[in-house]
Amino acid sequence: MKTTFKALRAVLPALVAVAALVIAGCADSTTKKDVAEAQKDLNEARQDTQEAVREGQDAVTDARQDAREHMVGKPVTPDQAADVRKDVADAAHDANQKIADAKADERAAAADLKTTEQQLAATQAKEAFVKQAEQTLADYDKRIEVLEQQASAAEGANKDAIQRQIDTVTSQRDRAASALTDLKNADLATWQTHQDQVRMAFQDLDNSMKTVR
Repeated sequence: MKTTFKALRAVLPALVAVAALVIAGCADSTTKKDVAEAQKDLNEARQDTQEAVREGQDAVTDARQDAREHMVGKPVTPDQAADVRKDVADAAHDANQKIADAKADERAAAADLKTTEQQLAATQAKEAFVKQAEQTLADYDKRIEVLEQQASAAEGANKDAIQRQIDTVTSQRDRAASALTDLKNADLATWQTHQDQVRMAFQDLDNSMKTVR
């Protein structure tokens, strides 16, 4: 039992460090599929940026070509020349705006991917902690079962003493199970706040188990 509890305590720092990456308000759980979807969105956003750059370059090139056709070798009034230059400037402005919008979307997609990856790491950390804690509870249940067998075989005052110890251990075991249930029901933004309660509940249970004779 001591080994199992130590394993639970040993994994806590790493799990808390991973869980600290999670931002408030995130989903209850995140899967690898969610990360894949976020990566797909980022890839598409990057393609959109590249396309916006190509289309912008083409639009400016076309505008400059039109300007040359209107101005080279032809009599052009100052107003006409100004209009042609404005067309080129407008084309460049529109192209730059579309590129800026595409890059903004790309940055948003990259941020979403990072958040989703952090949420996946937190989901995995929570699941690993719960799995270890459930195994610890199962090990304690086996120990309690052995104690109950000892109590049934004992007699008189010794039997009563063992039973009182079993009652104390069982009560603390139930508190640990309740704390773990609260943790399991917590979302990713808050689940790690329940870890200390689970850890202390297991520590109390471990200490009580050591006193059972």
